[in-house]
Amino acid sequence: MNVTIDLSDRIAAALEAQARAAHMPAERYLADIVSCALEAQHRQDVQNLEAHLVHMASQVVPETTPEEMEGALREALSHVRQRRNWQP
Repeated sequence: MNVTIDLSDRIAAALEAQARAAHMPAERYLADIVSCALEAQHRQDVQNLEAHLVHMASQVVPETTPEEMEGALREALSHVRQRRNWQP
């Protein structure tokens, strides 16, 4: 994927200096930063889902039907999924 990012001169200079210190091209360094941020977000989403499911499970009464459990799972997933914008 190729992306153009407009950065202020100050931020661009800082990024380039950090990339040089890491002995990497600035583009590769920035790609690694974005990749790490997305991976961290994914890990946090997984932790949030686990915590929500544990909380929901603690609220379930023994007479809960499979349909009710599926509905609860859908609700849990809706809390951690990214909001989608389907408009072009």
